[in-house]
Amino acid sequence: MSIAPTETWDLASVFPGGPGGDAFNREADALAAALTTLTTLADALPHEPDAEDFARTLLELFSLSERLDQFATYAVCAGAEDATGKAAVRADALGNELANRYSRAWVVPNARVGTCSDTAFAALCTRADMRDMVGMLEEKRRLARFRLPEREEALATELMRDSVSGWGELYDMDAGALRIRFDRGNGEESLSPGQLAPLLGNDDKALRDRAATALEAGWRPIAPRAAKVLTHLTGTRMVLNDRRNLHMLDEPCANAKIERDTLDAMIEAARRAQPLMRRYLAAKAKHLGGPTLSWADTFAHIGTNTGKIAYGDAQQFIVEQFDAFSPSLAGFARTALAGRWVEVEDRPGKRGGGFCADLPVTHQSRIFMTWGASARSVSTLAHELGHAFHNHVLHEVPSAQRRVPMTLAETASTFAELLVREASLAQVTEEGARLRLLDASLADALAFLCNIPARFELEQALYRLRAEGPLDPDAVEAETVAIFSKWYGPTVEKVDPTFWISKAHFYIPTLSFYNFPYTFGYLFSNLVYERFRPLGAAGAPGYERLLRRTGDAWAEPIARDELGVDLGSPDTWTSALKPVERDLAAFLAILEGS
Repeated sequence: MSIAPTETWDLASVFPGGPGGDAFNREADALAAALTTLTTLADALPHEPDAEDFARTLLELFSLSERLDQFATYAVCAGAEDATGKAAVRADALGNELANRYSRAWVVPNARVGTCSDTAFAALCTRADMRDMVGMLEEKRRLARFRLPEREEALATELMRDSVSGWGELYDMDAGALRIRFDRGNGEESLSPGQLAPLLGNDDKALRDRAATALEAGWRPIAPRAAKVLTHLTGTRMVLNDRRNLHMLDEPCANAKIERDTLDAMIEAARRAQPLMRRYLAAKAKHLGGPTLSWADTFAHIGTNTGKIAYGDAQQFIVEQFDAFSPSLAGFARTALAGRWVEVEDRPGKRGGGFCADLPVTHQSRIFMTWGASARSVSTLAHELGHAFHNHVLHEVPSAQRRVPMTLAETASTFAELLVREASLAQVTEEGARLRLLDASLADALAFLCNIPARFELEQALYRLRAEGPLDPDAVEAETVAIFSKWYGPTVEKVDPTFWISKAHFYIPTLSFYNFPYTFGYLFSNLVYERFRPLGAAGAPGYERLLRRTGDAWAEPIARDELGVDLGSPDTWTSALKPVERDLAAFLAILEGS
């Protein structure tokens, strides 16, 4: 029996009447008015503010943050479930605008935290009502060099809406309007890239190779405009970095709450993993009947498809595996599923992909995905429920201590996914089905240990190319091919030369180097899993303690205190490859024995 018999979520309890309704509009107006008042109050702070006034301003800013986050989450969810609805599109845009205005309200308080005297800062931090914010304030003071003088910072923040954000919106328009003619065997259709991309993993090699060729040809017409967008996004970042005297990786590392040594050590571990990945690719190529793989072949599934998995059966299976480690985690998952926090219905009009978003006012989350009735769908549901559990644990701490960076945001999600994957492998005895699960696990490793590092290296190359002038599509394509070929190795005969156009992550206006935190999250979660999973239920309290710290502390002290490891050492990250080594050994054993 399904824990949640319905496949749709409940958004009406957040804002009755929908994204164009009275409740939503009233909150939008109230937030806009509050931001106007708060910005005026914040801008009036003197250079050496009185601790009382300073504290009041900071507390009012944070009192508004949860309402803004709740509003933004609802807007994103409304836009995801109705991708073409005018009210939903307007709500999403309004959420982005209010978030930008909130960033603007912080400009002067951020400046004061960085420039006030040690005496004034100490007076602020020793106040009882500031106790929960001390970690955040100390971080802001330490990173004051990342900000321009306040007048310039205010101008740059206000211009963001109509400068780099505009370039990002242009890319989104081009990519969103793209349609590619393709014949799947039932006549020619006009497909979006998102509809065509799943065919890369089709069991029919001819079909998946044709899909890859069609995708490449489909993206090429927007290459000149994509290069223009990247020229101006990268150029703007270079100007701001130059004014702030920052290296291109300084701000991404600070946003990720990691030191540069940690990033370097992690990338070195990914390089050390290349022999593992090349053995996997070579074995896959041999199984598929050739010495090499096409780009589409890297997405192909091997092994036996066990058939469609009902949503209700998946819910029950996930909760059972959660319960084997932590009754608290299992109980939370039942609440989320039964409470209609999850949207999985397969219907027209939804966006692609999946996510989990926090509703901090009501202490809930919302999960969005489309049920594909596959083992991958089971993993995705477990992954997103892990995110929701992370939110749940953090609801126990003050809002100023819930600033989870992307690097640590994948900890609970990947941990939950690993619980389900381990149980699936333990229960499946038929070799073909086991091979399918192991291939899926190693395909994930390939993404995190080859694809993501290649993206990281390519984005660095964009800065080098941009320093020489406007980005040329042919030059960016050449860099893409050279970098991805290096990471994937000789077994992959041809990488995707249009990857730089199709990967939307490169075009996020407000966040550079979006990708490397995924590799961090994958490997860090392996370390967490290896530490706490063998302890069974006895490991759950330590695991939850670690999660509670992710919203305030940087990664290095968390890893040192909770896991006993040094993230600045490549050997630490290399030890996180143990699950990959185990899965590869099992994978090869099946193939070599067949």
